[in-house]
Amino acid sequence: MRIASYQGRVSFGDVEANLQRVERALADAQAAGAAILCMPEAFVQGVIPDRARAKALAIAVDSADFAAIQQRVASYTPHLLLGFLERDGEKVYLSQAVLERGEILGIYRKVFTATHAVDRGHEFPLFTCKGVTYGVIICADSSAVEPARILAMRGAQLLFTPHYNYIAYADLDDHTRRVRASHIARAIENRLYVVRSNVVIPESQGVAHGEPPGIGLGDSFVVDPRGHFIAEAGLCTETLMVVDLPDDALAAAGLGTFKATFLFPTPEVAETFSEEIRRYARRSQPSR
Repeated sequence: MRIASYQGRVSFGDVEANLQRVERALADAQAAGAAILCMPEAFVQGVIPDRARAKALAIAVDSADFAAIQQRVASYTPHLLLGFLERDGEKVYLSQAVLERGEILGIYRKVFTATHAVDRGHEFPLFTCKGVTYGVIICADSSAVEPARILAMRGAQLLFTPHYNYIAYADLDDHTRRVRASHIARAIENRLYVVRSNVVIPESQGVAHGEPPGIGLGDSFVVDPRGHFIAEAGLCTETLMVVDLPDDALAAAGLGTFKATFLFPTPEVAETFSEEIRRYARRSQPSR
């Protein structure tokens, strides 16, 4: 299977400029023969740290605005993983719509949010393309064990991780290393291919929208189930990364074909883990 991951600039709050980038990326992905195109997190509007402004820019999937987006991408063949600020009543989510020729196959909502400007999702849909089962988790979700593991246990062979990383200079080295290490871990522990898509943001653009001095580096990549980087988009480059994933390796990926049953938890271990997760979740709930 040939997949594509977009790495490039996003314009804060400029939906039209961002959608034009989406259409160009879709056209290039289609011309390259890609079956799936992943765009970065929140690419339609950008990540907005203020809740009131985020709500004002957010789009409901049953709105005329979203229908117009669907119409714009309907002529393209790749599955489109489109990051956007989603509004659902009074709630606002960082979401990734999965579209096929403009039709909504499903929506994934970010679970581990780093800001009170948005609400937290809790559902983990799977999708199928050319016989391959794949899932989506967003940015910080890849730093936690649970989202990727849930999708893997449900049958995912391929995982996309759209990001929106504008990082303060003081945290840049540590953050870059941790993100790479987290993706290696998610790939190995779940025996998945993991595809990252990230933005490139210059300091001037971030500071102008209330962010500290920093940068969006990009650093999109693909990790195979052994934890090897098999493709990299590089730093601060605007590019469409197109990668061929071997069909035989994809067919063998995921937990569904894993034969080492001695590594599966016993019912007792699974119950203990569930109890500890529930206890941890109760004491770590963010206050509003």
